Amino acid sequence: MKKETIKNVLFTIAFPIVMYIIMEAIVYAAKGTHVITSMLDVKSIIRNAGMAAMIAFALSFNLGSGRIDLSLGAQRLAGTIIGGVIALKLGLSGVWLMVFAIIFGALFGFLTGLMFVTFRVPPIVLGIGMGLIIEVIPYVATKGVGLNLFGKPNIAVLSETWFIVTVVIIVGIVIYLLLNKTRFGYELNAIQGSQLISQNSGIKIFKHTVLCYTFAGALVCIAGVMAASYSTTLSASMGLTSSAVVMGNMFPMILGQYIGRKSNSSIGIIVAALTIRIFVYGLTLLEFSEANASVFNMLFFVGFLIFLANEDTFKKKKAEKARIEEAIAYKKELGIA
Repeated sequence: MKKETIKNVLFTIAFPIVMYIIMEAIVYAAKGTHVITSMLDVKSIIRNAGMAAMIAFALSFNLGSGRIDLSLGAQRLAGTIIGGVIALKLGLSGVWLMVFAIIFGALFGFLTGLMFVTFRVPPIVLGIGMGLIIEVIPYVATKGVGLNLFGKPNIAVLSETWFIVTVVIIVGIVIYLLLNKTRFGYELNAIQGSQLISQNSGIKIFKHTVLCYTFAGALVCIAGVMAASYSTTLSASMGLTSSAVVMGNMFPMILGQYIGRKSNSSIGIIVAALTIRIFVYGLTLLEFSEANASVFNMLFFVGFLIFLANEDTFKKKKAEKARIEEAIAYKKELGIA
């Protein structure tokens, strides 16, 4: 293995390891206990990290091209509830429940993307409008009940740790192949560079946009099924309240893109989701309320954004300092005072 490859691997795995060490030290000092004391703790961290990773993947398809889809929360709600209810009525297993949720999520994502390229409404405005409309569908369809998995047979697999890990790995591999080994991935990189140049070079940017919305809708519904399997219910809601869950996972997407510089975005997002869930889980053990934990998480996020905004400045100062030190060393070598 090359030295650079080893360095990149160490850089990637350092994030969750360092975060665990920090939270372990803080929790032990404050409460006299450990972050992980049983398999239930491991299961909780993995499940929440899996949900965060799916939502982060979904966000990455559009955010990288300058689009933010505020209807993703509604797509997650509608796809999971409608797909889940149909699967239960057909007496299907938990795996098929997830498949149906993915199909309906992709459908709602496709419709949102189609509306965007047809009417050219700004993405944020379109997201709000579509979110309000899509939220009504599962509410009316289930008369406000939503999805109830309590006591339902053949769905226990959805909450199994091995199943969640398997789903996350499969999705990670699929996205890696999609972004790095297909025409779609090539076009995505080109469009993120310049949409005008991409269009002039023959790339069908509007078709590509619809695909991005479709993939995003499918991914958030995987997270929706994971959430429903844990709480056994997924309530229907209105008023765009569903968007909070999705927007709250923007941090793993941004951090994942940064970590992915040394590997790839698929691995980066998964590692970032795990890192942040360890942080949040540690705050929970410190008896922080959900609101306070969210505040600390957002402060952490803002701090990271500040770092990214000034990253080039730090690099320039470091390079300038190195040049000065090199010049001083050279003058000493020549015997110049």
